[in-house]
Amino acid sequence: MTLPLCFVLMPFGRKPTASGAVIDFDAVYVELIAPAIADAGLEPLRADEEQAGGLIHKPMFERLVLCEYAVADLTSANANVFYELGLRHAVKPASTVLVFAKGAGAMPFDVAPLRGLPYLLGPDGRPGDAAVDRTALTQRLVAARDKTTDSPVFQLLDGFPDIQRLKTDVFRERVEYNRELKSRLAAARRQGAAAVKAIEAELAELPGGVADVEAGVAIDLYLSKGFSQEWYPELRRGGWRCH
Repeated sequence: MTLPLCFVLMPFGRKPTASGAVIDFDAVYVELIAPAIADAGLEPLRADEEQAGGLIHKPMFERLVLCEYAVADLTSANANVFYELGLRHAVKPASTVLVFAKGAGAMPFDVAPLRGLPYLLGPDGRPGDAAVDRTALTQRLVAARDKTTDSPVFQLLDGFPDIQRLKTDVFRERVEYNRELKSRLAAARRQGAAAVKAIEAELAELPGGVADVEAGVAIDLYLSKGFSQEWYPELRRGGWRCH
């Protein structure tokens, strides 16, 4: 019988934490994570176990996107693990279980609210209570079979991943508005300070004022105010003066 695959996102080998302790992640996988996955009726698979040739990224991306389940160990805030978790959360609404070692450092801000499962480490950096923590992880994986949404991307963005045509159009219209505004500012600079001030007054009427416009437009407005030909007549004569 073919078991559902559970892809494991975690560091490999022995890695130091911010506190200076060294964690044996291979032991965490062999003694805790892999047995818990097997007890849940799933087949564990870690990236370094891939035997496919070519770029390692291709099979890794395939596993992240296609595996029915995944476990991500967030201990030590490993950059590769967080990149892979972000990809997983963007394509899979459910069935991703998070774990982390107790006392190995605080979780980064973006994942702190997520429901992670802590496990105990011994002084040697290996699982300190593997039997208890393995049972807890198995229970969490079994519960994940109900496909309750656990990806914050799917939880917080209405309708994700279906991007509504209306939202796309609004974005496109805003880009066009900013482009037109920059063109008007270029013309206003040639006309003088009064024309620039007229556009500034128009933007001030927005709900959030000038702060609501795209950053490039705000900078363009600032430069237009500072380098108006009416305020700096030297520009008309081809000169340049810093004030």
